[in-house]
Amino acid sequence: MGSYRDLEGDLRGKSNVKILILDTGNIQFLYQNEQLLPKAKMFEAYDMVLIPSWIYAEYEHHSGKVEYVSSIPSSVYFVDESEDYLPLSGFKENMLFNLFRIAAPFSESQKFFNRYKSVDMDDLPEDWIKLYYEHGFFTRVTDTKTTKKNAGEVSILTLAFLLLNHYPSEISNISIATSDYGVNRLKNKVLRDAPGLNLSFAPPLSFLSKDVILFQAIKSGIILPDIITSLRTNPKTTNFVEHFSDGSSTIHETVLETPDFIEMCSEPDRYTILF
Repeated sequence: MGSYRDLEGDLRGKSNVKILILDTGNIQFLYQNEQLLPKAKMFEAYDMVLIPSWIYAEYEHHSGKVEYVSSIPSSVYFVDESEDYLPLSGFKENMLFNLFRIAAPFSESQKFFNRYKSVDMDDLPEDWIKLYYEHGFFTRVTDTKTTKKNAGEVSILTLAFLLLNHYPSEISNISIATSDYGVNRLKNKVLRDAPGLNLSFAPPLSFLSKDVILFQAIKSGIILPDIITSLRTNPKTTNFVEHFSDGSSTIHETVLETPDFIEMCSEPDRYTILF
């Protein structure tokens, strides 16, 4: 499934490339609501859509979602953690090892990294990335699929930072399509704890959460506010900017009830949804 050569061919030397990385939850949301949120509109802003292997593993048993992704009207790449992440790091094994470690503060993951913390990078098993995904996450096996708790989130964040570092001149921005607020917190943890890895954190990294999708869909006239109650059935932690008439603004992070969210959608010039 490795896509590094294709990515390298399509990215290297380009400019202003806009990338979307999809997670399972947002694939399901967009698939279920395709009649209201047509693919032609949802993906028109992006030059390429990337899906890590462990995200694909979470939905590959569902033929409808597989077909939905295959018909996305942008270039779609499936990026394999074991095959593609090391080349995307510039074959800097120590940097990749520690980026994985920082992006995964979970007990199962840290047990794996502690096992190898005193091992020289040259002495790591050749397939250590595969071993990490086999043993570094809580695993649940059913008749239809194998799921690994938090593996998808770690794959997405690690991929995003590798891309920013490997193609700083080519990429305009990367959006992560997730509604898991924990991914936002993990992103902030990486930004805080990874300066010693000498990674580039520009260009910007943003989120395309369900609230961002709905807010923009109303703003652009794709849907009307009265449909929101059927698409946003529960309160959600939302991160947004409130703009004031004097040109100042403030950032809010709060659990937002759906009626309050609908009210915000009626004032698109006053608010910007970040997550």
